[in-house]
Amino acid sequence: MNKPRIMAIICAALTLVFVFFVTRDDPVSSRTVEEVAGQLTQSKTFDTTGLTLRSGGEFKKTFLLSAGDYDGIVYYSADSIMDVRELLVIRLKDEAQAEPLVEVIKKRIEDKITLFNGYAPEEEALLGSYVLESSRGFVMFAVCANADKVLEEFKGAL
Repeated sequence: MNKPRIMAIICAALTLVFVFFVTRDDPVSSRTVEEVAGQLTQSKTFDTTGLTLRSGGEFKKTFLLSAGDYDGIVYYSADSIMDVRELLVIRLKDEAQAEPLVEVIKKRIEDKITLFNGYAPEEEALLGSYVLESSRGFVMFAVCANADKVLEEFKGAL
C-alpha cells in the first residue's frame, strides 16, 4: 500500500472512533430520585424554605401527568401563589418519556410567564431564568435565584 492510502484509512478509522464517542448515550444513573433530589436540597443549593414537598396527586394536578408513569418523582412548590420557585426531579422509566415531559414543563413555564407578565416583574424574571435538564434517565426542572448552581449540582448528583 502506498502512504496516502494508509493515511486515508487511519483518518477514516479515527473519524469513526470520534463519531462513536460523540454520539453514544450517557449511561442511565443508578441513583434513586430521592438521592438526587436530596443532594440538591440538603446541600442548600436549592433552598426549600417556604416550599412544600408535594404528593403524586398534586404533581398530576399541576402537570396533568401521572406520577405512576415514572420511576419516581420529587416535586417541591411554593406555599404562596405569588412565589414561583419550584423543584422537580423525575427518574424516567424509559428515555422516550423525556421529550414529552420536557414539552409539558416548557408549556407550564410559558403559561406562568404570561400570568406574571407586567404583574410581578421579580417573579417573571425568576421564571425566565429556569433550568430544565434531561440526563442519564432523569429530568430536572428548577425555578430559583441560583438555578445555574442547581443545574451543576444536579449533574454532579447523577
